[in-house]
Amino acid sequence: MTANPYWTQDGKAKNLALMTSTERCKMLETLRQTEAREWLERYRLKAKQVGKQQAQAWWEGVKLDIKKRRGQAGADTLTTEMNRQRNDANPLSS
Repeated sequence: MTANPYWTQDGKAKNLALMTSTERCKMLETLRQTEAREWLERYRLKAKQVGKQQAQAWWEGVKLDIKKRRGQAGADTLTTEMNRQRNDANPLSS
């Protein structure tokens, strides 16, 4: 098992207040990347279940909900990261 830099030796999450600025930034970037991967997987699953057109409509509703909760900048950050990861996974499809 690899060591996770965001966990203490006893398996508990590190206190954010005790982490350095660099550690917090790395952790936030990891969380953003993980969330983007999860939304991509949810979209792919939805497209398989209901079709691409209905999945796109579902995703537009999700983006609207995210925008309401996090603001436009938060929604844009998520979609940018999702596009980056999708393009990294399929570099020839762009």
